[in-house]
Amino acid sequence: MDAKEMTAYRNKLFTDVYNNTVPDRVPVMEAFSFGFHAEHAGENFLQVLYNLNDEVLDRIFESTMTFARGDQIGLGSQKNAYGLMFSKSKVMNIAANGMIQHPEVSMMHEDEYDEFIQDPYAFMVGKARNRSYGMCDTDDKAQYLINYLRLTQAEAEQSRVMAAAASRAADKYGLFKAPPGSGGSLPVPFDVLADTNRGFSNIVKDIKRMPEKVLEACEALEPYAMWVGNRSKPGPLSANGIPGHMAPYLRNKEFEKFYWPSFEKLIHLQAARGQKTNIFAEQNWERFLDYLQELPMGTRMYMEFGDPKKFKDKLGKKMALGGFYPISLLKTGTKEQCVDKLKELLDIMMPGGNYFFRFDKSALRLGDLNIENYTAVMDYLFDHSKYDNAGEKVSDVKIEDTIKHFDPVPEFKSKYFIPFEEWIADYKVPDDSVLPRLKETYDRISSAVYPLLTR
Repeated sequence: MDAKEMTAYRNKLFTDVYNNTVPDRVPVMEAFSFGFHAEHAGENFLQVLYNLNDEVLDRIFESTMTFARGDQIGLGSQKNAYGLMFSKSKVMNIAANGMIQHPEVSMMHEDEYDEFIQDPYAFMVGKARNRSYGMCDTDDKAQYLINYLRLTQAEAEQSRVMAAAASRAADKYGLFKAPPGSGGSLPVPFDVLADTNRGFSNIVKDIKRMPEKVLEACEALEPYAMWVGNRSKPGPLSANGIPGHMAPYLRNKEFEKFYWPSFEKLIHLQAARGQKTNIFAEQNWERFLDYLQELPMGTRMYMEFGDPKKFKDKLGKKMALGGFYPISLLKTGTKEQCVDKLKELLDIMMPGGNYFFRFDKSALRLGDLNIENYTAVMDYLFDHSKYDNAGEKVSDVKIEDTIKHFDPVPEFKSKYFIPFEEWIADYKVPDDSVLPRLKETYDRISSAVYPLLTR
């Protein structure tokens, strides 16, 4: 097959597995971080972060493609080194080896719950963000504007060059390409509250000392989370991603009380508008399997740890599943052990479809895996992952029959979220005929900007 034919074939693999259909073979997603890509190409990772350009990125990807076999091989997301400099970030920094470090931080004080609950977005933008970035440490509006424009320009430049490099490589090698706009996100209220607002240590105390405030804060975050989820366009390959951070660190009763209600509600509300969800189950979610059975058909999920047979038995007819293969084994195991682990996983996960291959986590550095072991695993995978019943439906159950009814969450409102009609009220429009285009552009640009301010 030439590159275009290969892309079409790979696109169909993912379209099938994501839409209740047995594919021709198991689709394969790679798990290489940008650091791994760079080091395999012989680059100094730290220096690459400060020298991202077409030539460097093409050279890095060409190096990866000398051995990579997957259907989807991205360069991976990478924090912007210049963006961190312009923002003077306090929530992450770059180590001397190029790796991003995330210190434990808390940008919301214990006595600020009521303020947060009243307008979560305004708090995150007006207080938490200001505490997270040194560029905000100024009362001079002009200086803040200059600081912020430098940050946005730096991030826009890197986004363009990374996206262009990935697109060139996908076209050249016939890799799977998700449609533009198909990859959205769906924030989990408890994770939003726990990550950098209260922080891990403080949220653990809060759920014991002030549980009702935590519940009110999670509920107050639902309109914002739903609005972010609504930015993506539903489609056969579209999904909103959820990195499930805090769930495995909670006791079962805490998960049921604080995490699950908003989590389940938002996923079902998104499914009702035709949008699926792609969940990364960090750590081990096995004890939550009975809850996960309540999610709508078509949900995608990939796991770090857990018993794959239990996940397949309970979720295999409803969800497209991946993960479980420990990428660390490619470093520590023999070639035979690596292949045997794959055989074991295929025997469990492959029957009946609804399975895509993905390692449990990404290789961060070149030393995280033995490429000979990786090649042996991929050779076996491609030789033994074809289906003889391709095209059959995984289940006769209709997606709409698995969607629970939840009352819509309130409309997202904030003092910093200004509707078009309010914004345009004191602006002289040359002619009413241009209003539709003005509104479309205002909503589109605002939709792209508002979520960025809470990162």
